[in-house]
Amino acid sequence: MKGNMRQDQKNAAFKRGDLYLLGGCLLAALVCCGLWLGFRKDGGAVVVEQDGRETARYALSEDRTVRIEGEGGYNLLVIRGGEAWLSEADCPTQLCVKTGKIRFAGQSIVCLPHRLAVRILGGASALDAVTGG
Repeated sequence: MKGNMRQDQKNAAFKRGDLYLLGGCLLAALVCCGLWLGFRKDGGAVVVEQDGRETARYALSEDRTVRIEGEGGYNLLVIRGGEAWLSEADCPTQLCVKTGKIRFAGQSIVCLPHRLAVRILGGASALDAVTGG
């Protein structure tokens, strides 16, 4: 009986330690998520690049729809409500359309067949470049 009792106590202590470890990991994950969400910056401008060169820059605050023509086809860029997305493309995979909406500085949408990148820039410098201020 004593042998079984010691084994039960070891299992109980091990399970308690597992719970502490799991709780610590969850707490660390929540802190990391909170920091990541807290430090994201809203975007100020949408930059369009084709073949690695900037071809256009638009304020994220101004709603518009722009057809972007390239050698390989076209993409339809929509900027509305502080978000940007590609609503249409004639590329075969449609991954750029499936990427969805972007709005935070550093986010991007890429269409490899058309060699197109749409990036969000943040901060005052992004807005100054758009508005000329």
